[in-house]
Amino acid sequence: MDPIFTEEQLNRMSREDMCSLLKLMQQHQQKQEEALQRQEERLQNQETKIRMLEEQKKELEFLNAMLSDRLTLARRKRFGASSEKYADGYTQLNLFNEAEKEADADAPEPDLEEVHPSPYRRKKRPGKKEEDLSSFETTEVVEYKLEGADQYCPDCSTKYKVVTKETVKRLKFIPARFEVAEEVTFVYCCPKCGAMKRPEKAPSLLKGSAATPSLVAGIMNAKYVNGMPLARQEREFARYNLNLSTKTMANWIILCADRYLQPLYDLMKEELLRSKYLHGDETRIQVIGEPDQEGSTQNWMWVYLTDEHSGSPRMVLFQYERTRAGYHPKEFLGNPFEGYFTCDGYQAYHSLPERITVTGCMAHARRKFDEALTVLKKDFTKEQLKKTTAYQAMERIGMLYKIEEMIRDKSPEERYEERQKQAKPLLEAFFEWLHTLEDAVDRSSLIGKAVLYAMNQEVYLKRYLEDGHLSIDNLAAERALKNFAIGRRNWLFAKSIRGAQASATVYSITETAMLNGLKPYHYLTYVLEKMKDLGPFPEKEAMQELLPWSASLPADCHSKLKK
Repeated sequence: MDPIFTEEQLNRMSREDMCSLLKLMQQHQQKQEEALQRQEERLQNQETKIRMLEEQKKELEFLNAMLSDRLTLARRKRFGASSEKYADGYTQLNLFNEAEKEADADAPEPDLEEVHPSPYRRKKRPGKKEEDLSSFETTEVVEYKLEGADQYCPDCSTKYKVVTKETVKRLKFIPARFEVAEEVTFVYCCPKCGAMKRPEKAPSLLKGSAATPSLVAGIMNAKYVNGMPLARQEREFARYNLNLSTKTMANWIILCADRYLQPLYDLMKEELLRSKYLHGDETRIQVIGEPDQEGSTQNWMWVYLTDEHSGSPRMVLFQYERTRAGYHPKEFLGNPFEGYFTCDGYQAYHSLPERITVTGCMAHARRKFDEALTVLKKDFTKEQLKKTTAYQAMERIGMLYKIEEMIRDKSPEERYEERQKQAKPLLEAFFEWLHTLEDAVDRSSLIGKAVLYAMNQEVYLKRYLEDGHLSIDNLAAERALKNFAIGRRNWLFAKSIRGAQASATVYSITETAMLNGLKPYHYLTYVLEKMKDLGPFPEKEAMQELLPWSASLPADCHSKLKK
């Protein structure tokens, strides 16, 4: 590059010209440095943007994986099996998804002989139909006999003789019908002195109302046992030419629950708190009439019950509460209860008084491992799944449930002994294995959450080994809430606090009745009839005979079908 000034030109420059030239050169250099700095800043910004995009990409990939897992679990809950696999080769039977569950796209096509096997007819147990129809009255008999000339043999003209009868029974269905019961009271007057007298009549169920025990029991049975909302019942009644509004039926339920069923509920609660072994759970309910709360706020229905191993009468008690706060079970159980309380991992239960020993639910721990395994199924083969932590955990828990299945019908003492021999070593080994995984799993992953949940619940999950009356899980409480959950899908919400409380009372009566092998409709009819006759202040001894486990209940209340 040629110089801008020659040496001679530089020698001729004055001092002022040299200073100006230096200033220009400094300004030019400064501009170059500023341009270079701006370029470096642009590069840094680009690198920052690249890093941000890479981080954003990772976040989106994580979010995508998480949403994919949630979608898989949601599909499983809605369409898939409702049971978890216990141990290798053993699953809970589920008839509703047998085709999807047993389908194998890789299975070879069967041979023709397999598709069309030799005919096989299942043998019917003798007397099965007669046994099924034995509970129903025979109201119509149709006889087929020979008449006239058909009674004589065409070959020898001798009259036929009856040698046997072929009897076939068929079942008819008669839709519900309504009948009017009319009460006529004769009023008497003395012709001489004019004194008036009338005979004493049976008290009515609800004063000034056309309601009867059988009608109210039918409405309660339809709503609380069969999950049929009152609005749907109103439409059904209209088809039978009966104008009975939803509001009227709701009033009948609330009044009868409060007046006739609540005293029985209180007696059942006294008996429940005398037990040493209880289960508890809670589920959502929306009550529109709760003051000072938004319409979308969730309220709660709590449930407390005894199970088949508790040694106490079988019963379920529902309790409506506005919130899910931990003081609700404390208030319900109060001072009388002292013993074991089986529940899930909700922290509120762990703050119960020291006299109450909390035991955990193995089904909840198993469910979390099953969720982790479900997500892996879309990316892993069967052989790869067997090597996963989730599968191995499910196998270990499945062995514990196998033991429970084998000792189900044994006495509490025998169950305790068998658990100490068989279940305790397996459970100890299971938690030792989990502790080795604590630092190896990603805590934000499903398997990490499953491992941490089980470890956090270790003390409570081991306690079922302490007593043969205890259950390994809290599924008894979940089963008790099943009818309530089905009904909630139909009626969606409760309109008032009194309505929610009445629902808790009626659900307690009907669910307890079914646990004791009673027919809810017949039992409700009997109870409402008897409580009506006992008056406003019934004696405790008289009500004891009306409890669902009472031996003095009429045979008509008991179901003849096997549980």
